[in-house]
Amino acid sequence: MNQETDKDLSNPYWNIKINYIVILIVAFIAISILAEFRITTSFFDIPTTNFLSIHQSKVTDLTFIVITTTADTINLMIAGFILTIIKRTRKFGMILLISLVAITILVTYVKPLFGIEHPEHIFTPLITLPDKFTLERDSFMPFAMDYSYPSNHIASATAFGFIIGGLALKYSKKFSITFLILFPAIIGLSKLYLMQHNLIDLVGGYLLGLIVTSLIVRGLKANTKIQKSQVNE
Repeated sequence: MNQETDKDLSNPYWNIKINYIVILIVAFIAISILAEFRITTSFFDIPTTNFLSIHQSKVTDLTFIVITTTADTINLMIAGFILTIIKRTRKFGMILLISLVAITILVTYVKPLFGIEHPEHIFTPLITLPDKFTLERDSFMPFAMDYSYPSNHIASATAFGFIIGGLALKYSKKFSITFLILFPAIIGLSKLYLMQHNLIDLVGGYLLGLIVTSLIVRGLKANTKIQKSQVNE
């Protein structure tokens, strides 16, 4: 077995322990309870939205609109397809694509269960946007479009951060962890600024993204074992 394969097989991203997944699930349930009973609404969600709404400017409008479009579903899907084209990252590209589809479907049907609506403030840009340009909605199905918890955008961005972080680990542990945290956080800040989500939506989306991607990675672990045996041969 070559050294690169050894590193892949020992990568904690690809061999995440079930204990960690259980902790993530418990944390998601706890956050969901807070969201369901609107416990954070007056303490965190509304103050955060109000603060960002009074600090709007043309520069920040343009900055956050550009940032938020990088995590549009179609762009993340394109990134997944690119990873599948490259031989070394093909299996991880497939994991990303499967994760994105699973997250989108799961979030679509979970949102109505909580029934948490988007922030009351409506984002009105101070800049002139291109004709027919619209910010991507968090859900594509009509019955879920009016609800914001958990955030599909952040869950998907987290799945992307997980895969890229895992691929980057053997080159830089610091970059790997930073990207996993910082990429969804920056996208989340853009969603807050654009009034598409409450703060609690982002936390729930982040945890859900980690859970779904981790479970899919574990579910496809058999493929890794097959590749390991092939290398030994």
